[in-house]
Amino acid sequence: MTEPVCSSCATSGTDHIVSKDSAEKSRTGQPWYVIVHCDHCGHVYAVFPKHVFAETTMPRVVVPRAT
Repeated sequence: MTEPVCSSCATSGTDHIVSKDSAEKSRTGQPWYVIVHCDHCGHVYAVFPKHVFAETTMPRVVVPRAT
């Protein structure tokens, strides 16, 4: 089975692909994104969003009409 190889420094193995939370944080303290990189040379493979803005909706209350 083949192992991934860093395109920058040629270090091989999944043990060297690590992730780190961003220093930037939301108001609730959650990191904005995660950085996936080589732990040997720092080459960045990808950046994934972790904190996503969601549209909030108010709960709807339906009151039946009085007859």
